[in-house]
Amino acid sequence: MFLLAGAMGVLLLSAGFPAGSPDRLPVLVISVALALFTAARPARGVVLFSFLFPWAGLLARICGGRDPFTWPGLLLCAVSVGWSFRFIYDFESAPDRSRADPALRALLAVWTAGAMLACVRAWTLWALARGLLGRAVNGQGLPASVAVRESLFAYAALAGGAVFYFLLRRAGESVRRRALTAVLWGAAVSAAAAVLQAAGILPAEAREYWRLTGRVGGGAVDPNSLGLLCGLLLLVAAAGALGGRGPSRALSGGLGVLLVAGLVLSGSRSGVLLAAGAAALLLVARAFAGSLRRNLAVGVFFLLLAAAGLVFVRGAGSVGLRLKQTFDPDLPLEYRVSARPLLWRAAGRLFLRHPVEGAGVGAFAWKLPDLVAEEGRSLPVRDNPGSGYAQALAETGIVGALVTLAAVLALGLQAWRRARGTHPDLGGAAAAAAVLGFLAALAAGSHWLAPDVSLLFFLLAAVSAPPAASGEEKAARRLRLLGAAIYAAAALVGMLATLDAAEAFRFAPRIGFYDRETGPGGAFRWTRRRFAVRVEPGRPVRLGLANFSADGKRISLVARVRGSELFRTSFSPGQARALRIVAGAVPANVIFTLDHDFVPRRLGASDDRRHLGLLSTSSLETYP
Repeated sequence: MFLLAGAMGVLLLSAGFPAGSPDRLPVLVISVALALFTAARPARGVVLFSFLFPWAGLLARICGGRDPFTWPGLLLCAVSVGWSFRFIYDFESAPDRSRADPALRALLAVWTAGAMLACVRAWTLWALARGLLGRAVNGQGLPASVAVRESLFAYAALAGGAVFYFLLRRAGESVRRRALTAVLWGAAVSAAAAVLQAAGILPAEAREYWRLTGRVGGGAVDPNSLGLLCGLLLLVAAAGALGGRGPSRALSGGLGVLLVAGLVLSGSRSGVLLAAGAAALLLVARAFAGSLRRNLAVGVFFLLLAAAGLVFVRGAGSVGLRLKQTFDPDLPLEYRVSARPLLWRAAGRLFLRHPVEGAGVGAFAWKLPDLVAEEGRSLPVRDNPGSGYAQALAETGIVGALVTLAAVLALGLQAWRRARGTHPDLGGAAAAAAVLGFLAALAAGSHWLAPDVSLLFFLLAAVSAPPAASGEEKAARRLRLLGAAIYAAAALVGMLATLDAAEAFRFAPRIGFYDRETGPGGAFRWTRRRFAVRVEPGRPVRLGLANFSADGKRISLVARVRGSELFRTSFSPGQARALRIVAGAVPANVIFTLDHDFVPRRLGASDDRRHLGLLSTSSLETYP
């Protein structure tokens, strides 16, 4: 865990915070400090992290960042590094096992194999074996680097939550209780930031989409996350107000009021439905049985929540307005349900193309443009499937979906047992009801793709999970291992299929070229140090190459086909050459290699940090 957490932290830092990001140094300093603090005080480090991650978005904005999505994951890596280092040092922890642990381990294995599959399909083994980067992954020419980053972020959100669950199950009951209190305060900070945003004291959302919709994210990574954080914790705050004594009751009530405000301002319909559903499940489970006063108090609490939504019904982006629009017959159905029918149909088609292993974790988002284009439609942004279960089916196939359902069933059963039990701790029962509500809400949203929401869900699951009375049965263990093994084998077969050159050039006849730009002489592309073109029989390619390197050096070029040298040439500074490449009876994959490239920023020519080779114009621009 120590090595994997460190490696994942490096990946998230490099992918989520590219050079030049204003929050790159601050997040690194905070992460290192958190890791050192956790190594010295493991329990306090876990509690501190639980307080920080609900308002990691506010931290990012304070540090000048525009996209806080990777902040929670990087902070988790820091805590995991510090905690596992301390474990290596003194071996003083033992797991509090629960019945859901084996199923979650299998699901974590499926997510890991699925993430590897998505990355390999984005890069392709054919291109990787030849050192080629910059492949297009869809019909819009999306670069493989963007696709891999999106899959990495999706995996970090999913796997990060599961890792946090296992860490908390080792940390002990008292640490889990303190973590629940800390995350409640952290979510209140996030909600208070939303109130300040609505009042104009804090800046509006950095991303244009959220500004246009009038929704606020407060301290969370986005408004949807804020709504889900508040919705998940509302019942926990209500339980504290009902079951606490003295000042703690008043504090819990005050936190509940802030959470209501954050939920309303976020505009999250899922958050409202989740909170109401969790309360209904808790009442059905009779966790408050025997106390009419508490039942009435919970009912009044959520009536006030509904009233707050009505009060803010005219506010732009408020949850009241969005709930009203949901039932407005004058609006198109897909607008009222956030285009979910279109997304679900796309997920179904993607599943039919890869029924066993799926497309890979996070792959739906970057395959979506092609999927909706098949219906003659388009979407302005890449999106998730609009359902956690549809996502599991499309991205991990039938095998991964079955493993996902097994884990959901295990988590749901143990949460139900805790919710309907006679344990006097109302906070644990409320956390269990929130877990049940979240699992139900996954049918209409891929909510655990948000890193802070995923961390909170698994924290609630860890808090509410009762200890396992016995170990895993042999039959269940064999079935779990068989499912994970089948998926790993299917994923491997899917990866090996990318050894085909036709798959590498499937969406564009070029690899290793940057996006098209326009200059005084027309459209052009910069190449990387290694690049390739695919030439079809009967379709000659005219390729213009020029040396406009900022370092003023001669550049040598070698072209190879099937490993054999086709020709060799060099370009003096400012020199241009026109090549005409013709294929024989079969397609020709011509791979070009330069002796060096240059980075304009390092040479002081511009702020461009890319590694550039030659400037290219090509007849490839005239066909897909």
